[in-house]
Amino acid sequence: MDSLQVARGAELAPGQLADVGVIYQQAFPPHLRVPFAGLAAGGPCNLLLAALQGPVPVAFAASMLLEEHGWVFLRYYGVAAARRRRGLGLRFWRLLRPALLEAGWPDRIVFEVEDPDHAQAGPARGVCTGRIEFWRSCGCALLPLRGYVMPDISGVAQPEPMLLMATGPDQGPGLQGAELAALVRAIYTGRYGLESGDPLVVRALASITG
Repeated sequence: MDSLQVARGAELAPGQLADVGVIYQQAFPPHLRVPFAGLAAGGPCNLLLAALQGPVPVAFAASMLLEEHGWVFLRYYGVAAARRRRGLGLRFWRLLRPALLEAGWPDRIVFEVEDPDHAQAGPARGVCTGRIEFWRSCGCALLPLRGYVMPDISGVAQPEPMLLMATGPDQGPGLQGAELAALVRAIYTGRYGLESGDPLVVRALASITG
């Protein structure tokens, strides 16, 4: 089994960065994508990490630091189409959290997954369920709210119902109540630039259970 190395976006050669862009396009449909140049640009609150087998990028993760909240929002996580179903996603995940800590970031991670209850019957629903099971195998858990909706980020789609999953060394799966509400607000305001009184925010907060 080829070993994996993790490199930051700023460390990649132009050709390697272009390969990561291809993986990004393979992994996410247009209505879920933002311009790749923005992900690759980096910055104090944005971090692009790539998994390399030799010099070849085979997976990537794009993260955003939720300042003052001690959480990382995982914006995108993808594996090259030709390398899927070989355990690569799990192997990269095990390297991702140490890489975040090395960058001086927290390793409490939260992210969105598609809600199987809102997927069309058939293969789409099975794909959504399979993704949740993958993340569970990574040690992540669903957070207790069912009214979370991802705003339209591309300008070509409607806001989309999602679920939130999280993991962390001290909490995450057990997150609830006021701490969960603070995290949800941080995602909406920090990631999407919404006001705390926006209807999407209010609806999501009202759906917190437990």
